Amino acid sequence: MNLRWLVVLAGAIVLVVGVIGLLVPVSVAGPEGQSIGCGNAIAADDSAAREADGNNPVNLPILNEVIPHTDYVAQCASAVSERRTWSIPVAIVGLVVVAGGFVVGGRTGRARAA
Repeated sequence: MNLRWLVVLAGAIVLVVGVIGLLVPVSVAGPEGQSIGCGNAIAADDSAAREADGNNPVNLPILNEVIPHTDYVAQCASAVSERRTWSIPVAIVGLVVVAGGFVVGGRTGRARAA
């Protein structure tokens, strides 16, 4: 296996890792140890987080009691944003390496044949 195919293989692996990172579901810890789904990095879905926020007792008026407020929608948005922050660049780098391996390797092969 020559260097060109090794570079293309490494780029393909990096690309697959980035795409899997985009597609794997994102979740945050909810009340009572439950997991709240937030969709994935491609399509965020905060409906479960909105429902958990709606069921949160902080939204009910209770006199003389302080209940810590957890904003699950904001946590979901943050988790999805963090996933996008690393998975999109990883996928782009993998795509560039794969494309570069084919373009540069193709040029080198033609120069040697001529």
